[in-house]
Amino acid sequence: MPDPATERRVIFSSYVVPQESFDLEEGITKYAIEGGAGRSYGGKGICTDLADDQWGESWVSFQHAQQYWEDTGSHWEDMSEAWNGVLTVSNTAILLCTDTTVEDDAVKFCYIKNLGTASGQEIRVTLNASNYSIIIPAQGSLAFRGDGTNVIMKDVKVQRKTSDTSMEFIIAK
Repeated sequence: MPDPATERRVIFSSYVVPQESFDLEEGITKYAIEGGAGRSYGGKGICTDLADDQWGESWVSFQHAQQYWEDTGSHWEDMSEAWNGVLTVSNTAILLCTDTTVEDDAVKFCYIKNLGTASGQEIRVTLNASNYSIIIPAQGSLAFRGDGTNVIMKDVKVQRKTSDTSMEFIIAK
């Protein structure tokens, strides 16, 4: 039987239905698959080359950074419990990898889900620490596999676009 720590993997998928809307005379809006596309799009992927020793408990948002007793040190006020899985995203840029010992490691997999529900609660994402060219709308998500060299842990940052929102994430080396 394989060792679970060395068989760590992430299985992910996406599904997109390009739609166009039609406003009917009765004031009702109907949706249909966009004529040019004619079908839905999607794909599945598996990232199997994740390191068996991730960079602490904070590589996923649903674990508290100091969840385990041996990590709390002399900080008696620190929590020994899981987060609720939610990280608040404000106007200040947030670095997803908070461990400076792995900040120059390549990103193998990243997943970010915007938990906002209102318009204006978009999350801006940068993969090079400066150009926030990716926008995740409210209730949207982003998942990607790193190429092993160009996307570095310290370069993946998020911040709100207009209004504060919340998110959950995975960032693995």
